[in-house]
This record gives sequence, C-alpha cells and structure tokens, in this order.
Amino acid sequence: MKRLPFIILIVASMVLFAGCGKKEKESAREQDTKTEDAEDLSKPFVTINKEVLTKGDFKDFISYTNAMMDPENRDNKAVLESLKEDFVRHRLLLQQAKKQGVKIDEKKFKELLDTFKKEQGEQTITEMQKQYDLDFDKIEELLRQRVIVTELLSDETGNITVSDRELKYYYEKRKSELSDVALAHILHIVTADEKKAREALTMMNKGISFAEVAQKYSIAPEAEQGGDLGYIDVSSYPDIFSEVLKLKPGETSGVLKSEFGYHIFRLVDVKEKVNSFDYYKAQLKDELYGIKQEKKLKDYIDGLYEKSEIVFADGSSLPSDPQ
Repeated sequence: MKRLPFIILIVASMVLFAGCGKKEKESAREQDTKTEDAEDLSKPFVTINKEVLTKGDFKDFISYTNAMMDPENRDNKAVLESLKEDFVRHRLLLQQAKKQGVKIDEKKFKELLDTFKKEQGEQTITEMQKQYDLDFDKIEELLRQRVIVTELLSDETGNITVSDRELKYYYEKRKSELSDVALAHILHIVTADEKKAREALTMMNKGISFAEVAQKYSIAPEAEQGGDLGYIDVSSYPDIFSEVLKLKPGETSGVLKSEFGYHIFRLVDVKEKVNSFDYYKAQLKDELYGIKQEKKLKDYIDGLYEKSEIVFADGSSLPSDPQ
C-alpha cells in the first residue's frame, strides 16, 4: 500500500503561505494583535457537527503560517478564506479519525518531530516563539493531528490498485506526450581523489576487468555490481554523465573530474529514442495511482462535507466547492 506523503498533509496549512513574502519585524499593529484578550479568543468561531471551535482554536491552527507570512498578507481575504477552509477540512477529518479510533506510532511521531525541529533549527524556533508569541507545544499538537489525519486518509486509500489493462490504456493516452529517451548501458567508477582514479585506469590498461577494478576502487553504490549501472537515461543523472555519449560502444573514458569526484566511464551500448511501455511503466503506474488516489480522497472528503453541519459564528460560509 502506498502511503500518503506526510509533507502534503502535515504541513499543508503550516507552510501554505510561507512563500507569500519574507519574515519581517512586527509592527505596532501586530503587537496589538498579539495582545488579543483571552475573552475574545474564547468566542465561538465555527461549530462543526456540534463541536464548538473557538477563535483561539483557529488562531492556534494558523499560528505557524502567520509567523512565516509577510505581515501584509495576513489580512488578505483570499489568504484568510484558504486558511479557514483548511481549518474546517482538517477538523472534519480529525473528527472522523477519532470516530474510527485512528492511532499513531509514538516512536515515529517523535522522529518526525525531531526532524521538524532540526530542519527549522532550535535557534529559529526559539526566536519565532519570542517574536511571534508562538507556543511550540501547540505546533507539536498540530503536527500530531496532521499525522493522525494522514493515517486516516492512508487507510481510506489503501485498497487502490492499478491493473495492467488500465496502465496500458493510460500509456496509449499519454504516449504522444512522452519524450524519446536515449538509454545508455554504462559501467562507472568514481573515486574521491585523482590518484586513485588514475591507478584504476592503469589497472584496466593492463588488462584487469572493469568489474574487478570497480569493486576495488569505486566509492559509488554500483561498485558491488562491478560498476554496472545498466541502461540509464543519462539526462536524469549529473551533467558529467553526458560525457558517456561521446564514447563509442566498448570505449572507456579517461579520468573525468566533477563536483562528486573523479570518474571513469565505459559505454557498453546505446538504445536510441526509447518511449516504450516497459520503460515508462513504473512512472505511469505512479501517475495513475496518484490520479486515482486524489479522486478517492476528494470523494471521501466531499462525502464528509455533505453529511456534516458547519455553522460559522459570524454567519459566513465556505465556497460551494471547498476542495
């Protein structure tokens, strides 16, 4: 079963508008916003299936996003509507997860939290908590909720399958859009220093096989296979690999330098203009799986909206299609 990418659901609202602008020092107006009294934050914001959620709940939900956002965008109507939609969708899914008794692996959650802290940086988090009055415990709780929701949706999409018949039909539909690819069968050695690379080349010039030399000298993962990469799309590899296409089948390169080290290549064979079903099968299967997964998620979430009662305290409403 393919799991839903954590990044899609866990940080969807937390970084959704992080790109709206760089962080800036807060203005006097923002200082006033920070001092919203507890009485106002305790007022109802929205009621979802009889669960009353307060302005404070909504503020906690968007706190990290607001901290990362250009202050000028915080009052942008479109931004606020998107955050409101995400909040309602998130709480609907969280309610459903609780109904179904969804549990999370606490050990894995701790690892996720440690990764989040590491990526953000302890100093950055501390500064943001001071500058924007953020409570990291609330951010941690939001992350926990996102993981729970992710588990729920992963379970809902766990039985998706892609048959060979569907895949072949999808291939025929996409065939004209697929690029012709030159596949090169390559043997590869890479070393950390030039001296080792030249020693390796000398050994091959003395008649020792490429595979044997690769196993002894190469630091690349394919060294265990004698440096054999099989047929690859050179364009999807670092630029240095394009040098291979200058060789004739059976020819070995000299020592070539790149940012990754010192390389020796041997071109075994080239297959020109490949856009076959077999070549693209894995890629297309992932694409088709994603399409089916997205549709199933949309149908599932639409179903939750249809059978739920959502009432905003200010009388506003979500768009007719909150997706």
